[in-house]
Amino acid sequence: MTRFDVFMRECGVRASVYARRAGISGSQLRRLRRGESEPTRRLMVALTETASAMLSRPVYMVELFELSRADEAIYAALMERRSA
Repeated sequence: MTRFDVFMRECGVRASVYARRAGISGSQLRRLRRGESEPTRRLMVALTETASAMLSRPVYMVELFELSRADEAIYAALMERRSA
């Protein structure tokens, strides 16, 4: 399970609506969720901006994608802050 898939499940984001708003196909979204496809940086930005708009809150790219080891500390801090 990818971080992107976990995010979508936890936030209750509907895949069909998310794909349409992000400007991608449903099959492309499924491949991303399963980790069968790697998004470009441009697509990561589009998916992050779309999530922010749909959830009416700031969403950070690190919430959706594993970017680097350094970003893992940022992700952990975000998740800790949300659970507090």
